[in-house]
Amino acid sequence: MSTNTISRRKLIKTTGVAAAGLALPAIWTGPATAAEQITVADVGGAPGAAIRTAFYEPFEKETGIKVVGVVHESDPVTQFKVIVDTGTKLWDVCMVTPDDVLRLTNEKDYLEPLEISKGPDDEFIPGSLMPNWFGFSAYGIVMAYRTDTYKAAAPTGWADFWDTAKFPGRRGLYRNPKGVLESALLADGVAPKDLYPLDVDRAFAMLEKIRSEVAVWWTAGAQNTQILQNGEVDMADTWSARAFAAIDSGAPVGIVWKGLYSVDGWSIPKGTTKLKPAREFVKFCMHPERQAAYSNIVANGPTNLKAYNFIKPERAKVLPTLPENLAGLTIRDFAYWGKNYAAISERFQEWLLMGGKKG
Repeated sequence: MSTNTISRRKLIKTTGVAAAGLALPAIWTGPATAAEQITVADVGGAPGAAIRTAFYEPFEKETGIKVVGVVHESDPVTQFKVIVDTGTKLWDVCMVTPDDVLRLTNEKDYLEPLEISKGPDDEFIPGSLMPNWFGFSAYGIVMAYRTDTYKAAAPTGWADFWDTAKFPGRRGLYRNPKGVLESALLADGVAPKDLYPLDVDRAFAMLEKIRSEVAVWWTAGAQNTQILQNGEVDMADTWSARAFAAIDSGAPVGIVWKGLYSVDGWSIPKGTTKLKPAREFVKFCMHPERQAAYSNIVANGPTNLKAYNFIKPERAKVLPTLPENLAGLTIRDFAYWGKNYAAISERFQEWLLMGGKKG
């Protein structure tokens, strides 16, 4: 069964309880009223805490509009659609990727237009601003490994991840086909420029070869950091900031800058009654000083390159948008995933349930 398969009634009940539990203290403990606050759904964990410090709290201070933060599922599209379809208005802004945006607009438009343009002094990376989405946080989809396990020779690419004879050890992989299929194809020698459209059968054949070595199919970024920290796995695919969270905690973890990159950003659910402050919040997140504050906490790269004026060189070296790091990364094709995610995800989850064997 797909991890996204959940009854609408259960989802609404669960999401509603969580939102109410977070929003209620904001109503009773501060001067803000319902009209003076917005609810923003993010990924939680270390990035969520950094988002609060870099964006939510400064936005509240500057505008007087309180931001209530809630955590969405790792794939928020189902939640997003249910919230709009039922008119529950639990979110006013949600953190999504460009391929999520396609899935939220390909059959029915679930998004409000931002009506935002970049400022005259802004310098954004290509593809970071669309009519209904703004990307503020670039991340690498790369490999991490325990340096205490691989002391003599460290892995240098995805072929090494699949080479269990040369690099024995427990593997971790994301329980989601996005990124995992690309890694499998890179391991099999596909050139980055030739990845899309994905050769899905070839990717699954590669996954079949390594499935018995995968100790953990992780489902959330916090879990990914944890299994790298505690040595539950010796190497894993990772989101670059999650690997750096493990490194910052003192774990002996190294990163291989080979793989993909993508961008997280904000979209506004259609029908929100807080459209104006929601747009104000998204525009606030474009400021280079705010993006720099975020990237100084979590190792995701800013999309406004002016932010590097506020980031020290030693910190810039760990960010995926730094040119030498970006050179080993290929942008994830959000148009491809927007069109094909549902079918591939279903096959992927069935493959996992069948023990890797086709039924």
